[in-house]
Amino acid sequence: MSALRVLEAITPSRIGGAEVYVADLCRELPALGAEIELFCPAGRPFVEYAKSRGLDAITWNTHGKLDPVTVLKLAGLIKRDRIDVIHTHLSTASLLGALAGKLAGIPSVAHVHGLNSAACFRRSNLVIAVSEAVKRHLCAQGLPEDRVRVAHNGVDLDKYSPMPIDDAKREQGFDPDSPVFGVFGRLSSEKGQRNAIEAFALLLKDVPTASLILTGDGKDRPTLEALVRSLGIETRVRFAGFVPDIRGMIAACDAVIVPSLKEGFGLVAVNAMAMERPVVGTMIGGLPEIIVDGETGFLVPPNDPESIARSLMLLVQDKRLA
Repeated sequence: MSALRVLEAITPSRIGGAEVYVADLCRELPALGAEIELFCPAGRPFVEYAKSRGLDAITWNTHGKLDPVTVLKLAGLIKRDRIDVIHTHLSTASLLGALAGKLAGIPSVAHVHGLNSAACFRRSNLVIAVSEAVKRHLCAQGLPEDRVRVAHNGVDLDKYSPMPIDDAKREQGFDPDSPVFGVFGRLSSEKGQRNAIEAFALLLKDVPTASLILTGDGKDRPTLEALVRSLGIETRVRFAGFVPDIRGMIAACDAVIVPSLKEGFGLVAVNAMAMERPVVGTMIGGLPEIIVDGETGFLVPPNDPESIARSLMLLVQDKRLA
């Protein structure tokens, strides 16, 4: 039996959880007997990120969701390379890929990583949702339930394994005796970093030696930096920018904060728990499917810095609980 030939297609504007997932998938699927090709539009940061992970993307300039040239080129690529299935990620890739699949006569599978509009996934033969929350969100918009499967994102337990926290803090330039907290992800209002910063400012009143790391870049960075300055806590907050490998920073954290206001899954929560770090996350989207409240972390209401601060204080005060 010949290997399944899969075209992975993604159209990202930045690097986030979905992009990291796709790169991992492309590296791991060949071990399961699949042959993988990867498409990403030219000029996207993911092209260089994929290359840094040992992946060469097929690429050309695209022009949004209404791009018949890309549909035709994808269909031609599918026929030329005898692709068996196109696996798409993010809305634009899913719409264009589904149309290309129909032209080329192969099935398309859309992988939905967030709480998106269902419009771009209606033409896909099958939809994979990363959480039950994402499935409910899509089906509420009219997608038939029998076309949507839930597959929670996995984590490589060999890669994300526990590390001594004191050593990790020293490596990241922190005092091992002082608490460190981290927020990981693109800097966007839906990720709720503002609430984490405000919660941290409340915590500092009682724990003035604590530190906060924020990784990732995005349009909200100037606003968040201004908030930190207005609160007078800039000496205790580090904006680390995009970090390709966040394991060292997670390991340095006494707890990881996932303060999202909208979240399909929350991959960093799984990564943190795999490294034996407690998580304080919001009762949003897929996060309640990941975090067991009081066992692997705390679930708090969205937009509630006081609840985040109280949870962090509990973890600071009770190391055994943490």
